[in-house]
Amino acid sequence: MKEEARVSERQKVDLAVVGAGPAGISAGIWARRVGLTAVVIEAAEPGGQLRGVRGPIPDYPGWGEVQGPELARALVDHLVRSGTPLVDSAGPVRVDTAGRRVHTAAGVWEAEAIVLATGARPRRLGIPGEAEMERRGEVWSASRDAGRFRHLPVVVIGGGDRALEGAWLLAEAGAQVTIVHRRTSFRARRQWWERVFRHPGITVMAPAWAVAIQGSDQTQSVRIRLGGAGEIEVPAAGVFVRIGTEPNLEGIHDLPRLDSYGVVAVDRWGRTSLPGIYAAGDVCTPAPYTGVASAVADGMRAVKAAVQDMEGANPFKG
Repeated sequence: MKEEARVSERQKVDLAVVGAGPAGISAGIWARRVGLTAVVIEAAEPGGQLRGVRGPIPDYPGWGEVQGPELARALVDHLVRSGTPLVDSAGPVRVDTAGRRVHTAAGVWEAEAIVLATGARPRRLGIPGEAEMERRGEVWSASRDAGRFRHLPVVVIGGGDRALEGAWLLAEAGAQVTIVHRRTSFRARRQWWERVFRHPGITVMAPAWAVAIQGSDQTQSVRIRLGGAGEIEVPAAGVFVRIGTEPNLEGIHDLPRLDSYGVVAVDRWGRTSLPGIYAAGDVCTPAPYTGVASAVADGMRAVKAAVQDMEGANPFKG
């Protein structure tokens, strides 16, 4: 818990924000600006997914190219300067949406409104060998770790921007790349699939499915099922799973409605299907539309919607 933001074991606030990524930090800053008593609660370290971004972020307005951890620190510093308390490293967080309470090891907060800004996590394949690979620490970044796979075979699983960009970075660094994608069409932007399909160091298997990651002390291969052609084993010194994200909803009791993308369904202002419960950022944004800029805007909108609802002067209803 930050020294500047200690709170009592049980406290009532106007607004509790769960999650301290860009969306949650923005919500905390805006809460103070519009005069709400608020707290931002983070189970782990503040900054969200920005902490793990290894390459530069080139498109956040006003920053040019900024590293993720640097931007995360700047956002956290802004929140602390705003005066909204930040409680981080709170351990498991349980959200009672019906009672509008947030329970943590650091205390319990009762709120008039809650903003869920819990973010998203990489979606897993759920196949044999994946959990073992993660326990061995074999979770790689294409931008950071590409050099270690020079002249080695790697498998990239997925068909979006992140998968194809990673495959291209790995191939440019000298890896022998196999892309495995379950469809023959790709979600990635043209700039990436044109580069990938032209690259001599990249092989594309589609439609194809990874069914097992094999290796005891380290990853050695991936068993792949080909569309209508049985299974083959592809050597792999590393596996990059890039199949999108899923919302972090652990610990949230009585979930709001999810939409067809599997994220929290919200109106354009951040209201969920539950009264007094709002959502912002990646927890309610489909993967193709996520970004730091959109998350920050979501945090602002959710707080303004909460204020309107608390005051009974919602101009957006109907």
